[in-house]
Amino acid sequence: MKLSTVLSIIVSFAAVLASCSAAAAQQEVVQGLLRANPPVAYPEKACDGTRSAACTTCNQLKVCVTADAAMDPMNIRQDCPAALPYCSMSATVSGAVCQKTPDTGVADCATVSTNFKCTGVGFFANPNSCQLYHYCTGPGAVAENYDCPDGYKFSSKVNACAISVGACPALTCKVDNPDYVYMALPSDSQYYVYCSYDKTVTPAKLVDTFVFSCGQGSTYNPATGRCVFTCPKDGLYANSANLKQYYQCYLSGGRLIYKDLACAADQMFDAVTKRCVKAV
Repeated sequence: MKLSTVLSIIVSFAAVLASCSAAAAQQEVVQGLLRANPPVAYPEKACDGTRSAACTTCNQLKVCVTADAAMDPMNIRQDCPAALPYCSMSATVSGAVCQKTPDTGVADCATVSTNFKCTGVGFFANPNSCQLYHYCTGPGAVAENYDCPDGYKFSSKVNACAISVGACPALTCKVDNPDYVYMALPSDSQYYVYCSYDKTVTPAKLVDTFVFSCGQGSTYNPATGRCVFTCPKDGLYANSANLKQYYQCYLSGGRLIYKDLACAADQMFDAVTKRCVKAV
């Protein structure tokens, strides 16, 4: 065999090895990058009797019912709607207003790029982006926001970013959806969405979207409006969407079925010991 032929084979083999090594270097699952929480750009403004509303944060205002500082809790806090997500201190008598763009006088407000509403405990997919996901400590909590790198999408199976190809299925909210209260999230069947509209205006405007989780191992069935758990085998399994609830899986008629069970009010289900324990 000629030397040139041998060298050609070696070069080709080295190229194949390099290609395999590069593919192996790309992990199938990676953790998302935690976004830094934006600073509180607005030290809460006082209701001083000169305006009807005041900004509390970049995305929230309060309606000034009283100018008495001792009675400030009576003033109503209101998140800006999704269509007008930023609070701005206007020079007009109305004071604070919600608008589409950040307040030009407060540069830090431009960093606020998500206003995800926590509806429970655990990880949640974002309704508009497959590369963004959230972690919540409970309903109404401030979400931790994570970004997946390019080429990855959030996967509820691993609660992290998984290699994925193809476009992200879009969520299209419907104003009139008389058959169903919720919609399935197209990008991940573990989640379902409530679309909130302001129907006092014509045409109705989308105000916000709220994402709910069925929990790991469960999928949302839009035909019934229910979450359906898939039993891996017989036994007891935690409901990750509600720590007070769990599933009992057992064989009946040759197939696995389950019961929804709940712990006492002051208890939660422990997935390790497979029993209800005192809530911490």
